[in-house]
Amino acid sequence: EQWSQNHHPRRMENLGPNLDPEEAAAALRRAQGKLAAGDLDGAKRFAEKSERMNPTNAAQALLKSLDDLIEFRPGTAWAKAVERILEASDHYAVLGLTPEAVSADPSAPKQKYKRLALEVHPDKNKAGGAEAAFKKLNEAHETLSDSKKRREYD
Repeated sequence: EQWSQNHHPRRMENLGPNLDPEEAAAALRRAQGKLAAGDLDGAKRFAEKSERMNPTNAAQALLKSLDDLIEFRPGTAWAKAVERILEASDHYAVLGLTPEAVSADPSAPKQKYKRLALEVHPDKNKAGGAEAAFKKLNEAHETLSDSKKRREYD
């Protein structure tokens, strides 16, 4: 009674890892196929299934890559922060400031820079264009933080 209850095919998912390495490998191949087809959510489901069935370095690496791709894909807050900076028409727009605001508070560019740098730094933000956005942000900060450079820019 005990043996048949624990080894029933429908209950195998409750027994833990290393159930069927071949089935886990098949799930990992399906995950890779879904990724190649652009189905990130489907790829993640199959990678998680593979990892539950038979934890491997390959499945863990794929899951980490998928997590980054999902977190930073277009439309997410990370990607929108990059887009906003890249689409900004001037240094003031990059920092989300007006010339009047900077004149009234010369420390405003530095404050805005600190907040935005955390959002678009390429080490934190893996969205496409993050490196270019960070460079543009640095340039805006350097220009608007220095009164002489700001006068020349204006």
